[in-house]
Amino acid sequence: MLTIRPFQANQNDYQVMARVYSALVPDAPLIANEWQVRDKLHNPQLILYRVIGELDDVAAGYAEFVQPMWCADPYYIETLVYVHPAYQGRGLGTALWQHLQQAWQQYRPRYVLAKVHENWQTGFAFAVRHGFHEQRRVWTSRLDVTNFDPTSFQSALERVTRQRIEIHSFAALAAADSDFWHKLYEFERQVTVDVPSAFPVAIPPYEQWIKLYQPEHGAIWEGSFAAMADGQVVGLSTLETIDNETDVEVGFTAVRRDYRGRGIALALKLHTIAYAQTMGVTGIRTDNDSTNQAMWHINQRLGFHRGPVWVVLRRQEQEEVK
Repeated sequence: MLTIRPFQANQNDYQVMARVYSALVPDAPLIANEWQVRDKLHNPQLILYRVIGELDDVAAGYAEFVQPMWCADPYYIETLVYVHPAYQGRGLGTALWQHLQQAWQQYRPRYVLAKVHENWQTGFAFAVRHGFHEQRRVWTSRLDVTNFDPTSFQSALERVTRQRIEIHSFAALAAADSDFWHKLYEFERQVTVDVPSAFPVAIPPYEQWIKLYQPEHGAIWEGSFAAMADGQVVGLSTLETIDNETDVEVGFTAVRRDYRGRGIALALKLHTIAYAQTMGVTGIRTDNDSTNQAMWHINQRLGFHRGPVWVVLRRQEQEEVK
């Protein structure tokens, strides 16, 4: 018997998501707490629709569509349909997909985005059959900080210092300047438009944005760094942790347009690596976009190794209104 039921925001259903996802992506598993934190950070004014799929009373898959918090166009939604490998080929994926299609009609989206692991040949073929077209590729890369030797990068740090650019942790800057978070928000407002994305990007309202930097949501103030010039933020690289296991994650790395090409991003990343080494973690994970080769080259130079690759696809639902 096949059943599709509403998602319940309890530990049981978050565990279902973790179990299904980790079976599909064993090289980069996620735990239930990661989804719980992500849901807490989601703007409640934006759509988040999720269901659980059951086969013979076994929760074997889940599906959702969501309005991305950073999207400047409310007529974009992201969707996913995941079924545990042990239960694939029995119609659950198709049923979940048809259910989502029906459910999002009331919101009249213009574009639907999907992300498929490059090894999921069946999933990719399914998406193409249903009108999706590849837009870009993204992947997670990882640096083994236990073997990282910063000696050869000393000149990179000195280069930034010679430009009278100072790098300090968020913790130190927030303690010294009561207006730091508003300065950081203004910086991100400027650079967000340059973030590689499958949709037009805009920063969320301050009240929603500041939640991203709360320690209870995974932010590490001591391990996140800003480059400062004349009292203003000109670059940042952040670290965060959700699962408190062996790795930390890069949240955001960016440099203001008029300060790019000066080695600031590299210096910022060196500070995050140094902090991660003091934490005793074994690795740093970060996401890379195929359209942002400059950042990928920096990560390669530091020794990051590419991991799972995801194909980002888009389907047009309606014509744009001119």
